[in-house]
Amino acid sequence: SASPLLAIIACDRKPLAQGVTFRFKETLHKMLNKIDTNVDRASKIINHMRQFARKSDMDLEKVQVNEILERGFEIFSQQLKVRGIDVVWNVQDNLPKIMADPSRLEQVFINLLINARDAIEEKWASHAGETEDDSITIMTRLRGNHVIVEVRDTGIGISDAIVEKLFNPFFTTKEVGKGTGLGLSISYGIVKECGGDIEAGSVNGEGAVFTLTFPVSGDAPAANRGI
Repeated sequence: SASPLLAIIACDRKPLAQGVTFRFKETLHKMLNKIDTNVDRASKIINHMRQFARKSDMDLEKVQVNEILERGFEIFSQQLKVRGIDVVWNVQDNLPKIMADPSRLEQVFINLLINARDAIEEKWASHAGETEDDSITIMTRLRGNHVIVEVRDTGIGISDAIVEKLFNPFFTTKEVGKGTGLGLSISYGIVKECGGDIEAGSVNGEGAVFTLTFPVSGDAPAANRGI
């Protein structure tokens, strides 16, 4: 069980529907189903945070980057959904595996999604509301002997003046109370320890793109290493 409180909430709720008139029974069942869904989601998030808390040293293993992206997105997807931010997936299937710590790499992807969300919200603040294209694009592909991951957003963008400072510890462009300046620097360190690289830039002057590059695991089949 993720927590005693969730265990109590997740108890058998069938008795709640007993004795309820037909008029309200359908509505009640919908509400109970929604509770079940949210309890399951909360349990996943709590277990996910526990895994992060237990991690101290990097534990590299062969991983499929698309699977790690999907797990990270599952944890964070509801926050994007309620804000009306679309997520576009453009991933290449059957990518060769890379060497990485799956929990730490998942943390990197969640950090990038958080930054993308914040950048879009900053754009809303400057435009006094939502704009026409509010989206995040997640892309993976194989380039030579490297797996490439890109996370693009249609947010406020990154100026040339700060792009070189983004991965410095405690550097943040967010207002006081909204950012520690550690998310990207920690992500940078994790990617480097996985043998990869991470870069940031703007997309045609609008929005931002974070590009992660990882070498293919040493014994990946040569047939998978197309250009």
